Amino acid sequence: MSLSLRPSERRAFRYSAYAALLAVLGLGALGRFREAAALTAGAAVAIVSGLWLSDVAGRLLVPRPRAATRFDWKFAARALFRYAFLGLAAYGSVRLFPGEVPWLLGGLSAVVIGVVAEEIRGAAAVRSQPEEEEDGTTPRG
Repeated sequence: MSLSLRPSERRAFRYSAYAALLAVLGLGALGRFREAAALTAGAAVAIVSGLWLSDVAGRLLVPRPRAATRFDWKFAARALFRYAFLGLAAYGSVRLFPGEVPWLLGGLSAVVIGVVAEEIRGAAAVRSQPEEEEDGTTPRG
């Protein structure tokens, strides 16, 4: 399996990992190691799930207007087993850290933080570009 991610997706997952790492380092510095482990487990499940979902969506999207969708029984079985594995990982994390479920949920939101950070970066890049006028020309001055 090769994940071919667009640069914006790659940056979003990188931001997710950075956010989770910063939170884990902060919790570890405060001596809350069990909470840090729970947050790490939640973030790992969320990031792997997001990567696999990106792969599934990339497979289902049709690259050209008249191309056939790339879908076969192996793809369906692999996607089913991936999400069964993720469900078991999430269940195991809750069973392993029953008192730290809020930290698990915090780790699961790492991908959301990464996507929001990427969108903010993209919006700032668009705002820094010169605006175009109605006729498609760049305004002077």
